[in-house]
Amino acid sequence: MGTFHLDLGDAQTEELDDVIQLLIDGAELDVDAFVASDQGSDSPRRGSVIIVRNDERNAAAGRWVQAVEDLSTEQDVVIIAGDPSSPDARRVHLTKAWAATSFHEDEDEDPEAIALAFQDITVK
Repeated sequence: MGTFHLDLGDAQTEELDDVIQLLIDGAELDVDAFVASDQGSDSPRRGSVIIVRNDERNAAAGRWVQAVEDLSTEQDVVIIAGDPSSPDARRVHLTKAWAATSFHEDEDEDPEAIALAFQDITVK
């Protein structure tokens, strides 16, 4: 897939360093293979994934991080696989996602990585 971007809405994105450790219903899957081949499912697929942020951060992403780090908050999240401006880019939709864990190098800064738990995952 190459690059991944966090879709922040209003045509804003933040490029991610990586998307790793995709777990769906307890099974670890290769992120690129899943994104390229997912055919959907009739039933919800629960799981988690880790997004790794890079050093160039969008201000909207900082607000988003604060929202998902509130464990009482669930929200839909979209991760774009490829060029966000391309109509062919695949979009990974995480339904009712929340930050299960965040990894900080420095407690005063936004987290370097966030483990997102979700109630369902689809790729469009």
